Amino acid sequence: MKRKAAIAAGGLAAAVGISVLGAGAASAASSSFTPRTGVMGDGSYQACLEYGNTMAQMGALHGYTCTKLPNGQYYFSWY
Repeated sequence: MKRKAAIAAGGLAAAVGISVLGAGAASAASSSFTPRTGVMGDGSYQACLEYGNTMAQMGALHGYTCTKLPNGQYYFSWY
């Protein structure tokens, strides 16, 4: 039962674009790395979220969006 709850919590966190590790980790690191902008990985929503969360945890950005393109892929942009 605990495993189901953990999986559900992880899925919910990914759906809203928040890392399971916590939002506080994003501000803990500082980086001179500049994130890319565009379609990430296979262009899925999950790939976009994972890239955004990774860059946020590195301290490379403050926020990001995943915008759906007409071809069904998601475009990553950051601010």
